[in-house]
Amino acid sequence: MGKKIHVLRGADVALAGIAALALGLSLLHGLGQPLLWADEAETAMFGQRVREHGYPKVHGQRNVVYQFGPNIALGVKEGPDAYIGTTWGQFYYATLGLWWADGVADFASRTARLRLPFALAGALGIGLWLWALLPVFAREPERAWRFAAAFGLLATLSVSLVLHLREVRYYALVVFLAGALCREHLRYAVFRAGSFARWATASILLLFALFHVFFQAYFTVVLFLSAERLWALWQRRTTWRDLVPVAVAGALVAPFVAWFEMFENAAEFSRSFGFGPADYLANLWSIVAHLLRHEFLAPALVVRVAAWQLRAGSRESRAIAAGLLLFSAGTVAFGCLNPLALERYFIVSSPALTGAFLLDAFALVDAAGRRASRRRWACTAAAAGIALLTLALRVPGLPAVEGRLAELAEPARGPLDYAIPFLAERYEHPEQLVIATNYEEYAFMYYLDSHVIVGLSLNNLRRERDLAPDVVIPRRRWPRSLRALGPFLRDGDWEEVRLPVADVHHNNVPALSASRFIPAPHRFVTPASEVPDEQLLLYLRRSSKNSTGTSRRP
Repeated sequence: MGKKIHVLRGADVALAGIAALALGLSLLHGLGQPLLWADEAETAMFGQRVREHGYPKVHGQRNVVYQFGPNIALGVKEGPDAYIGTTWGQFYYATLGLWWADGVADFASRTARLRLPFALAGALGIGLWLWALLPVFAREPERAWRFAAAFGLLATLSVSLVLHLREVRYYALVVFLAGALCREHLRYAVFRAGSFARWATASILLLFALFHVFFQAYFTVVLFLSAERLWALWQRRTTWRDLVPVAVAGALVAPFVAWFEMFENAAEFSRSFGFGPADYLANLWSIVAHLLRHEFLAPALVVRVAAWQLRAGSRESRAIAAGLLLFSAGTVAFGCLNPLALERYFIVSSPALTGAFLLDAFALVDAAGRRASRRRWACTAAAAGIALLTLALRVPGLPAVEGRLAELAEPARGPLDYAIPFLAERYEHPEQLVIATNYEEYAFMYYLDSHVIVGLSLNNLRRERDLAPDVVIPRRRWPRSLRALGPFLRDGDWEEVRLPVADVHHNNVPALSASRFIPAPHRFVTPASEVPDEQLLLYLRRSSKNSTGTSRRP
């Protein structure tokens, strides 16, 4: 019997190792392609400003980094000229990759070095979420390894999660910090394995860091943590002192809330969108539909009801599963108050839903396998039914899994992957160029160090009207800002160059679900095109003295 258990544990460890390798491959392979899209490039540029000025300064000697909107008074702190549309943690973190990428000529290699610190933080974040849940199986190590293997596998199948964790943006940092908070809180509040001092100190520090990475996630976690501790207090399972960490964390961030003018910016932002109850419901439906299609929301709800009805699982596993579902619900309900309810704001729900689903699923399987259980056959039927239902509910998301596999074999490229190398080859000194484009302007700033004007926000257009750009790149999917390029093209003699790639909305985005804010979700293949009207169009000024004239023209 002992030898059999040893072999079983060896197989379980091997399965967990395979799941970890699969997750690592999906997270880390091909980080260099495609090149940074709009939001990632903004993070990189603000990271550069941090290196130059110590903080994300909006105006540089030539370029303006700002995409909050045409009203540049909103989201900019007068005096230091600091960007206050978001907190700054991601910009400081991005400096790690920026320093590592210094002096690297190859664009793909530079991109990979920028993304790697974020991808590693995302991998560690998934590990922290798993680590937080493993004490449920403290007395059953073989089941702990199986749980780890299942968690890693489902995380790999969550294509939306994997794609977001690879971005030069705050998403991976939020998953990491939320996982650490989950670990510390469960250890203290559920498993009774930690001291109050450790839990309080860790909670305060992690909440403070979360605020400076993504303040919407901070407020969501604070609200949930406060509600959970008040419920525990109501049930007389704790004392008032458990509210101290939340109060201290609130006191610590209060000055920053005021300095970043968060409430004023949020109010103005909502007014600019004309946000109302109907918009909130539309946001809610959009995010719930995404979680149903691409995450494990539906299976988690079904298995939660079955485990509750059949009383399957330990008290700890039932409480944690319910708590993770409530946390996900709170994240969605609170986050949808943001007029821009984007898929990326809710990425932290992915490991929470996966954990909730697996805890209840393992509880049902365990109950079905216990001969002494009075509900054995009911649990067995429930477990089998849920397994089939889970497969059925994941069918709509299978194209994303297939697409990710294809993307791993052949990374997709976007318009910038064609335009930026073309300009680098065509012009001997691209840093001397003036480029006019109406979208993804920050990528040209970062990769080519060019002077880039117009942009999506049109926030510096009055000062840029008198400039004579060397290159004009109209992105036709963005008509509002596209019109601003017309006056530049009326003056001068231009050469038209069409690149063999479709002029699509984004170089690529991690979002899988189309919405009113993301009309074109993630592409798993390069949008190559031989149709002239679809291709990316560049206008090159014929009188530019910077051209080498050595490039291959399609």
